[in-house]
Amino acid sequence: MTVQAFYLLFGVIAILGGALGFARAKSKASLIAGAITGALLIISGLVPAPSAFILALVVSVFLLAHFGRSFLAKRKPMPAVPMIILSVLCIVWTLVAWLG
Repeated sequence: MTVQAFYLLFGVIAILGGALGFARAKSKASLIAGAITGALLIISGLVPAPSAFILALVVSVFLLAHFGRSFLAKRKPMPAVPMIILSVLCIVWTLVAWLG
């Protein structure tokens, strides 16, 4: 799997997660944030590097900050822990692909 294929997968997961947050908690914020971040990650999977790397890094850092803060405040593992893991993977893999 290439890093840009990972961006596509991560984007779909973000969109599905936002939809699930809306379905379970009627959270419009989850739906909107999931759609926007998911779409940006999917775009990252489709545009050429280095633009893809920059966009994916920005989105992943934002997601890591949001879900990290959420986990520290609420101590609820879902959906924070999976999104934290995916964000860290995305950041590390992007840096390796870009700088390595």
